[in-house]
Amino acid sequence: MARNDQSRHKTFSPPHGRVRVAFSQVITHQRVFRPEDQQRFMVISGDNNPVHLDPVRARRFLFGKTVVHGVHLLMWALDSLFSTRKDNYRISAVRASFRRPVFPGDQVTIEYPSNSEESVRLVITSVGEVKANVQVEFYRMHGVSDQTYSPHPEAPTPYEPRALTDDDLPGLEGTLALHLPKIEYRRLFPNLARSVEPLQASALLSISRLVGVECPGLNSILYEIDLADEASQMRSDMNYRVAAFDERTQRVSLDIVSPFLSGSVIAFVRPEPVSQADCAELSVLVEDDEFSDQNALIVGASRGLGEVTAKLLAMGGAAVTGTFNVGKDDADQVAEEINSAGGRIRFVHLDVTQSDFLESFANEGDLDLTHLYYFCSPKIPLNQTGKFSTETLEDLFQFYVSHFIELTNVLVESRLSRAFYPSTIFLDETPLGMGEYSVAKSAGEAACAILEKIYPKLRIYRPRLPPTNTDQTASILPARRDDPSTLMLKHLREFASL
Repeated sequence: MARNDQSRHKTFSPPHGRVRVAFSQVITHQRVFRPEDQQRFMVISGDNNPVHLDPVRARRFLFGKTVVHGVHLLMWALDSLFSTRKDNYRISAVRASFRRPVFPGDQVTIEYPSNSEESVRLVITSVGEVKANVQVEFYRMHGVSDQTYSPHPEAPTPYEPRALTDDDLPGLEGTLALHLPKIEYRRLFPNLARSVEPLQASALLSISRLVGVECPGLNSILYEIDLADEASQMRSDMNYRVAAFDERTQRVSLDIVSPFLSGSVIAFVRPEPVSQADCAELSVLVEDDEFSDQNALIVGASRGLGEVTAKLLAMGGAAVTGTFNVGKDDADQVAEEINSAGGRIRFVHLDVTQSDFLESFANEGDLDLTHLYYFCSPKIPLNQTGKFSTETLEDLFQFYVSHFIELTNVLVESRLSRAFYPSTIFLDETPLGMGEYSVAKSAGEAACAILEKIYPKLRIYRPRLPPTNTDQTASILPARRDDPSTLMLKHLREFASL
């Protein structure tokens, strides 16, 4: 399998000519993880959590898109390390901390000093951020390892990740069989397969299945692994027990015992996808006909603020056309709920990043739209690199400025006279980490003003909204967020009065 893996050496020179220091070399490995790599790792680990494999479901989870398995990162780092060593080894200790998610398509880099012997610190970075740190200690094996016990040679049978609650976690314990399918394992990690004790490799793989499928399961984030070679009892399985669970921070501490590697694992329970108020709750807030003069297009109506807006408008008598990109199941559920409650909505597919989306709308002769609500948004990135990213800005600019202008240009050719462009209070507060988002939204506000000058009959409402309780603002720690229903109804009424 092509791994897109590269290695090179970097030499660091003294920062000043008068300072005498010993030169040291740093070994660097690079690769890009692809969705097919995720699938291959799922087979050998048994970790089929949708946050790693299903882009549609993952868009509603904490990170907004699929992420690379943490243990996959760890094992690739170890495989890269052992590519320079030819003997057989046992790991005496390994500690890995996962600080930031790595996404498929990102280029990932590992660096470690070339003069390291049997204790190595590996730093994993991507897009200017430290993603993970690994400290590993190992020793050379003399003779042949005892093969009385060995991992099961077949891949673990996948099963649905468990959705555990706060009541389930305290004191939970169980056992996982250790698996190591040799052919698939050797393809993914040839250097580990050649050099490292198989039971240790299978224990590391099992941690991915433990956290992603067993405990915490479906809503999990792997944070830290701290293991040592403490072979007290030979076996072919792993025992685990929840040693502590902090309900406030959703932090889960697991004690694990397996042959040759035992210790602790720390994970967090990530928030479940946000559910918005249903039509029965919203219908009592609006008059039956207060939005009946609107034939509205809502871009991004299958979830979040777009979903709330669709329900409020439909319950207020508007004819609604909603768009979705990849979330057809979500769109179908919203449509069924609204239509069953007496509202009117239909959904159409729209990918604003594709150049032919304008043509598809031009051919929809029966749209005849009067109002546009533009809730198109990628997952808003939090930049913690300390540097302004022009690449991120360009991506956000396309969503918040270019595609909005293009869509407006098409719709004003028919009956469109009103547009709702949600901006952000971050333009007033300019928090660190949200610079690119704030600049893109500021440019969007400027574009609205220019569009109104170009099209005298067009009025664009652009409120600066605070963070609300949606998938976009999900976080592990609890935070106060505005209620989307109350907030949006206020602004819909102000918009209707234009």
